[in-house]
Amino acid sequence: MPTAALPENRGPGLSATWCRLWAGLQCGVGGGVLILGWFILHSLLRKEYWWSRFNVAGGLFYGPEVYHSGLGRATLSGAAVLLLYYCLAGMVFGWLADPASRLRTLLRAALSAGLLHAFASFCLWPAMGLFAPLWFAWKTTLPADLILLLALARFPIYYSRLADYHGAATGPLASAIQPIESQPQTPAADPSIPDPTAEDGSRS
Repeated sequence: MPTAALPENRGPGLSATWCRLWAGLQCGVGGGVLILGWFILHSLLRKEYWWSRFNVAGGLFYGPEVYHSGLGRATLSGAAVLLLYYCLAGMVFGWLADPASRLRTLLRAALSAGLLHAFASFCLWPAMGLFAPLWFAWKTTLPADLILLLALARFPIYYSRLADYHGAATGPLASAIQPIESQPQTPAADPSIPDPTAEDGSRS
């Protein structure tokens, strides 16, 4: 059962929409950092320079020269592009996700990961250069998609914390985490006091 934050411990009020976007951004940042780590590990396993795929992603700005450049601005630019891509993907998912159901969130996360894989394969990787799709083949990106799926599946956890802290929950969740102080209380009925005049009249 969710525990509501006390009014004095709550942060500045945010709408449910902003909480959804923020929670989606948290998913994107967490998943993006892990995916960047996977790209580094994959390069090392193939006995390549660990920054090689970041350089290839930097081809979006620097063109074909990234294929014979070392660690530098292209590396930083490519890593930033990849991280930004996954952060934006997380925010879009937060806009469309259903925080009330973990199952629906998981299904939508799987659908989103599949759509993002298709978008990257047909649009993002080719935009980075002629040979970029070879560096981001499905054997490389499939584990990244699984990481992103798991990161997006954590959306209800992030959202419930933000909504509780900012008081932005809506629907059934709002009544569940509504502070006790704000809930209406039924006043206790006062015990009836006998009327002395009526008691004297009954004795007479």
